[in-house]
Amino acid sequence: MRKRNKTISIRCTEDEYNRVHSRAEKYGLKLNEFILKTALGRKIIVAEGLADVVRQQKAIGNNLNQLTRLAHEGKIKAVDLKPLLDEYMNATALLAKALQEVK
Repeated sequence: MRKRNKTISIRCTEDEYNRVHSRAEKYGLKLNEFILKTALGRKIIVAEGLADVVRQQKAIGNNLNQLTRLAHEGKIKAVDLKPLLDEYMNATALLAKALQEVK
């Protein structure tokens, strides 16, 4: 059941309308979400670069799954995990940077 059952209507100029819409788009929010967050004093946080971190984390997980499968099949006995560790450290650094920007 929807809890937001009240409507607020405001009048604005064409310029104000366009500016509010463009700011909502900038933050990737629907207009009502943007207006409520700003009106209620909530912080709007955009964490850029998370798509890169997610992509890297998926690649690392895929590599680990492949290595695990090969190890279970007995096709490999020892693996140089240095490149995988470097990838993981890079992804972690990107995530830490994004979190610092949020604070």
